[in-house]
Amino acid sequence: MKAKNYFTIILLSLFTISFASAFVPIDSRKAFFDAQEPIATIIESLENGESYSIEITSVGCFGGSRQTIRISKEREILTASFPDFSKTLSTADIEAFRTFELQLHQLQMGGCSTVDTYVIRYKGHEFRTSDGTCSWNGGKKLLKAIS
Repeated sequence: MKAKNYFTIILLSLFTISFASAFVPIDSRKAFFDAQEPIATIIESLENGESYSIEITSVGCFGGSRQTIRISKEREILTASFPDFSKTLSTADIEAFRTFELQLHQLQMGGCSTVDTYVIRYKGHEFRTSDGTCSWNGGKKLLKAIS
């Protein structure tokens, strides 16, 4: 490998490390709009009989994946449904969804070759954003937190 290639790899590595160390998790209980009004997330707003979905698509140099989670509320019980199983959500699980959604709305542009795209569908509306930072990994963190 030429010295120029090594230099490029070192610069990209430093850039990635600085991005990762700059990430500060958001405590969803302390998140506020500019008007200082608390943010109501979808999971908190669900009424009995309603549901919404989160689609997580990850595409990179070495492959890709897609996962859809459907969150529904029946008789005051929240359930997350995956393609192969369902789970009743605990208080900690609900907080993980709240934190995920709040962080998702604050994502910044990135420069990574792996891009995670998130689509939230609720009441006929769609919110779509992408994470190319290689440091947030919100979908993986959410799935780990609720498993």
